[in-house]
Amino acid sequence: MTQAMILAGFLAEAACGCATYEQICDAERAVSDAFDRGRDTGERSFDGATFALFATIATTYDRQLHTAPLWASFKGSDRLDRFSAGQPTVSGTGT
Repeated sequence: MTQAMILAGFLAEAACGCATYEQICDAERAVSDAFDRGRDTGERSFDGATFALFATIATTYDRQLHTAPLWASFKGSDRLDRFSAGQPTVSGTGT
């Protein structure tokens, strides 16, 4: 889910879809909170509002995969790889 959330944000930055910055930030906080709860209690779960947020992001990502140009998907995937490796992911530099 986290990778789909990040890719939806990257594709939206490339003008492919409508994931908002606020949605992505809210989802990042929710994932962080779930991992913190899991570490502390052994239970990782989402409440109804968080589940609905991720359902919206997953639906947006699915639409993006159907409509985004292939170059945008490749660029987003490359940025995710760099992000996962702790490298810069600045958009708009041609890299």
